[in-house]
Amino acid sequence: MNRIQFFVILLFFSVNLFGQTSEKFKDGNEFNSVFQNLESGSYKGTTNGILMLSNLKGNENILDFQGSFGKLEIKKDEYEVYDISTKIYIGRTTSGKTEIKYETYGSANSIGIYLARQWYELTAIDGACDMVLNGIEYYYRAEKSTEYLIITISKELELSNWQFLLRTEHTMEPDNINELKPKKKTINILPNSTIVFAINRKSNNPKF
Repeated sequence: MNRIQFFVILLFFSVNLFGQTSEKFKDGNEFNSVFQNLESGSYKGTTNGILMLSNLKGNENILDFQGSFGKLEIKKDEYEVYDISTKIYIGRTTSGKTEIKYETYGSANSIGIYLARQWYELTAIDGACDMVLNGIEYYYRAEKSTEYLIITISKELELSNWQFLLRTEHTMEPDNINELKPKKKTINILPNSTIVFAINRKSNNPKF
């Protein structure tokens, strides 16, 4: 293989890799939340909306949130690499059996769904933390006592249980990574799914 052929192949893979990356992530708007510059805290709230899901078999399922449990946990980043804290929004379905988690850190975000005792996740909180997930639109609206975070899914998102498997079942000695691969599963969040977190601006912890 001569040098020209090598650079052509390298360029081909670079373009394809960038294309795949750009499909999952995009430049986003800032998180203009009233909680954005807080270092820590815990805030009660509620969760409303629906998530429409599908799996690899094409089966669809609707998760409904009707004024159900919701909260915001703000966890301090001791090193303050890209942000002073991570904002973690947690909500549960009306039945209480399924959980959603939405996080922001730096200029990046992530989403996860706890379903059938496993977390399915998709995250942009990695590397430089300067991009958001392509397919999630987010808006903040604040009133005197409450802030609303409105999350709308604009394109289909694929979430995987792979990181959950690595956290809970992966061992290094012996390395069982190949045994875990058949356990990998995905679910998709379908467009027009919408979740609204209504968070009380008064902290649960009086020291904040």
